[in-house]
Amino acid sequence: MTHRPRILLLLPEAWGHDGGVQAYGRGLLHSLREARPGVAIEVISVLDRQDQCPPELGMGPALQLQGLGGGPRWRWEPRLLRSALAAAGRRPGLVLAAHVHLAPAALLAARRAGVEAWLTAHGKEVWGLPRGLRRSSLRRVDRLLPVSRYTASQLQPLLRGRRSPPPCSVLPNAYDPGRFHPGPRPPALLRRYGLGPQTPLLFSLTRLSVADRPKRIERLIEAMPELRRLHPDLRLLIGGDGDDRPRLQELVRCLGLAGAVLLPGRLADDELADHFRLATVFALPSSKEGFGIVFLEALGCGCPVLGGNRDGTADPLQDGRLGALVDPDAPLVPHLDRLLRRQGPALWFEPQALAAATATAFGEAARSRALAALLDAHAPSLDNSCLDTLPLS
Repeated sequence: MTHRPRILLLLPEAWGHDGGVQAYGRGLLHSLREARPGVAIEVISVLDRQDQCPPELGMGPALQLQGLGGGPRWRWEPRLLRSALAAAGRRPGLVLAAHVHLAPAALLAARRAGVEAWLTAHGKEVWGLPRGLRRSSLRRVDRLLPVSRYTASQLQPLLRGRRSPPPCSVLPNAYDPGRFHPGPRPPALLRRYGLGPQTPLLFSLTRLSVADRPKRIERLIEAMPELRRLHPDLRLLIGGDGDDRPRLQELVRCLGLAGAVLLPGRLADDELADHFRLATVFALPSSKEGFGIVFLEALGCGCPVLGGNRDGTADPLQDGRLGALVDPDAPLVPHLDRLLRRQGPALWFEPQALAAATATAFGEAARSRALAALLDAHAPSLDNSCLDTLPLS
């Protein structure tokens, strides 16, 4: 009996924890199912266990999940390779890997199946990737899917010297407009942080790690003394945790900002949207952002946004249409002051209109359409129309 057309999707993790990597994996699977509803998808997830796939996904012939259960790399890498090669025997029409660490297995499986291997690329995991098996595999896949123009530009040095480097097709990140949408300031969070109903709040959210210092969080703290002279009630809330948090807490103490700058640690995933609704302005003046899904989440909640103009932030902010792009090394106070005073393009300060524009460009439906267009152009064997004549196993 003829087999249903099939995609083999390799994920680092999707369901075991909450985080950016997991959200991306879940979203990519959702977009594939929307883009090709008649095509079967076989998922191999490195860190998930077999029992962690939510039953509401509708497991069956059209969707199969194999969780490898994680562990150290030396343990999961051979399991991934064996599973990917076995899946290649089930004749996928495309192999898609969602992280460069999975590229070697994806490439071998695709070559065994005689199909193309595609690889997504996010940010620092591919920037300056050292020589070795992963870099070699990245250079040999059939198509790269960077999440932003900036990441695409950072890939070019890695591809230099290849006679026929893989083409790059930008596939932007997406967010869930059903979860991140405008709403009132949550009373419970106002009470938790000691804020009044009209207290202005500058909000930022990121990992507070030494490796992530290019996010420039300390520059927001350093701007607060002057900003509070202009806006005496202003508070700064920085969500996130990591090994750089003690240094930032010490900076707050040295600047005499105790009570004005709050570092509550990691925020619960189910409270993220409410924190964006709490904010007057969201700011992350990064200089090394691959894309920045937090910008989409803030914009989706109707919050004015400030980001850096040197990296992938330009994509979610649509080159300044949806938010303020500034030099992360220039003084931040003038830009933040204008946003707090609601000075700038009208769209930035109209929550419903801002959320609608963001959803149109970056909602999950937008990524599904973009992925469908890529498959139409470059993977015609996965066209749903063939299902009209194929008996499916």
